Amino acid sequence: MPATPCDNEHENLQCTPYDLEKPTQGWTRLGEMFNSDEPLWRNTWFLEGYNFSSNIYVIEDDGLTVIDPGNDYTAYLQFFDLGFDPAQVRRVMITHGHFDHAMGVLELCNYRGIREKGSMEIIIHEAGPEELKKNLEPLSFPLRLVQGGETVHTGRFSFQVVHTPGHTFDGISLYHKETRSLFSGDAVLPYGLSAPDKHGGGRLDHMLQTFRNLLGMNIDHVMPGHGWPVFGLGRKVLEASYEEVIKHLLGVNRELSCEEAANRLIGKGLFEEALYCAEKSLQCGPSDATAMLRLKIVCLNDMGRFQEALESLAVLKSILPEADEEQEPFQSIATGYALMGLERYEEAVAVFDDVLTRHGRIKEALVYKGMALHLAGRHDEAMDIGEFRDEFVGRFKEELMQKVTAKG
Repeated sequence: MPATPCDNEHENLQCTPYDLEKPTQGWTRLGEMFNSDEPLWRNTWFLEGYNFSSNIYVIEDDGLTVIDPGNDYTAYLQFFDLGFDPAQVRRVMITHGHFDHAMGVLELCNYRGIREKGSMEIIIHEAGPEELKKNLEPLSFPLRLVQGGETVHTGRFSFQVVHTPGHTFDGISLYHKETRSLFSGDAVLPYGLSAPDKHGGGRLDHMLQTFRNLLGMNIDHVMPGHGWPVFGLGRKVLEASYEEVIKHLLGVNRELSCEEAANRLIGKGLFEEALYCAEKSLQCGPSDATAMLRLKIVCLNDMGRFQEALESLAVLKSILPEADEEQEPFQSIATGYALMGLERYEEAVAVFDDVLTRHGRIKEALVYKGMALHLAGRHDEAMDIGEFRDEFVGRFKEELMQKVTAKG
C-alpha cells in the first residue's frame, strides 16, 4: 500500500495505489520506458510477467545477465529473435525459488549455445529449494550460493546481494548503488505485499526486518518481480509496504492513524516501528504534538539513540509550558536517562537529584540515580538507595535463576 502524501487530511496508514499498471509490448528497454539515457537502463531489457511467470530482466554488459528467468518458454524465443545469441548468457540470478521466478532457468539450460558452452553461472540463496538444486545438479552449470552481502559484477555494473526474507526465507534482491535501484523479486511489489509463504520459510517478522533494512538504504527505483517497474517513487513504495506490515502486526485491516499505531506499537515493544509512526505523525501535524514527542523520546532512549533523544527533548522543552514540567517530571527523567546512556553519569545524577528535590521519592528517578551512581563507580552510594538495591538484587537473582535453570 503506497504511502499517502504527508498532510493532515491523510495522516493514516492506508492504501492509495499509484497508476503503475501499464501494458508492455513484449521485450522493452528500461531506458525507453523511463525516457532515460542512464547506461543501466539503456542496457536492461524488461518483459512483464503474466499468468504463471514473473517479470524477467536481462542486462547487456560483459554478456547477458538474467535477473529472474521466469516461467515462460516463449519469453526466450522472443528475446533471442531480437538478435541475441544464447551463448552470450553469462549468469542467471534468481531472487527466490518459487517456480514462477525460477523454472525458466531450466529452459535456458536447454538452449544449444548455452548447453555446449556450459559456463552459465546460476546464482541463488543458499537456502533455495533443494528440489531446484537437484534439478540443476546434473546439468553441471556453475552454481553460486549466496547469503547476502556479496557483490555480483556483470562487467561495468555491480550489484550488491541483499538478503530479503519474509515472502520466503531464500529471498534476495539486487541493489545497484550508482542508480539507487533495487531488483526486488517479490520482496517489494508496487501494489501491496506478497504474503509470507510458510512452506518457503516466509515469516512476517522477517518481512518487518527486511523493510527496516531496505528503508535504511538509498532506493529511488524498484524493479519488482511482478507489476510495472517503479521509477523515482521507490521510497514511497517501501514506506507503503512497511506500513502494511505494521498493520498486519497489529492485526488491523482498517485505516489506522499514525498516532494510534505509534501507541499500540510501543505497547508491543516495537520501538523502531513506533518511532517511524511518531515521526510521520509529527511531520503531518498530529492532534497532540507533545504526546508524540514524548513517545518519540521514549523510543529513542530505548533504542540507545541518546543524542537524538536529547535533541528531541530540547524541542519538547521549547513547546512545553514550564508548569507542565512542574506537574510531570517526564522531561527531566528522560534527560537524565539519555545523559546516563552517553556516559555523562555525574550530570545524570544531578538531574535525578533535581527531580527528587522537586517531586519527592519517585521510584523511577531513584532507580535511575542508583544506576548512574553505580556506573560512575560510586557503588556504596548506589547501594544506599533502597529502591535501586532492590531492583539490582532482584535482577541479579533473576539472572542467577535463569543460569541455574539452563544448567539443569
